[in-house]
Amino acid sequence: MKQIDVIKDTHLENEDVNINFEELEIINSTLEKIDWKESKFNYLEITNSTVKTSTFSNLNLSNQTLYKVTFINCNFVGTNFSNAFLKEVKFINCNLSYTTFALAELENVIFTECNLKEASLYKIRQKKLQFTNCNLESIDVFETNLQNIDLTSCNINHIKIDIPSMKGLIVNETQALALAKFLQIIIR
Repeated sequence: MKQIDVIKDTHLENEDVNINFEELEIINSTLEKIDWKESKFNYLEITNSTVKTSTFSNLNLSNQTLYKVTFINCNFVGTNFSNAFLKEVKFINCNLSYTTFALAELENVIFTECNLKEASLYKIRQKKLQFTNCNLESIDVFETNLQNIDLTSCNINHIKIDIPSMKGLIVNETQALALAKFLQIIIR
């Protein structure tokens, strides 16, 4: 029988965690200043929780589930969210540069004042995805439906995006001129 670790109805603060978890469930908890270091997760589910000023850098969170979670001032540099399921998740002032969400499912996910420089949104499935005042510089977006996604408050310099992903994307005039290069048109 495999061990299931559960953090429930808890406030956990100032911990360094370096554990290989078979299963970890975090429920109705507040985690603050947690450094997950080299932790590994065969199964991770975080539900109805708030995570503040914690470090998830370079972790493999592929195939994991996050539901009704708010991350504030967290570091996710280089984190792998491939094939993950995120629903009703908020990232506020988080560093997600070099993060991949390839093939992930994002529903009601909000990024506010986050750094997603050189992140990857390859073939994500999304509903009600929001970006506000985010750095999306050099982000990779391919085979992802961005219809009705408003990026007008975001930095999209050097974005790498395919034409089908741009359909219905909401941008400002300056951003539209920058995206015109993908249409191989000449503006005079």
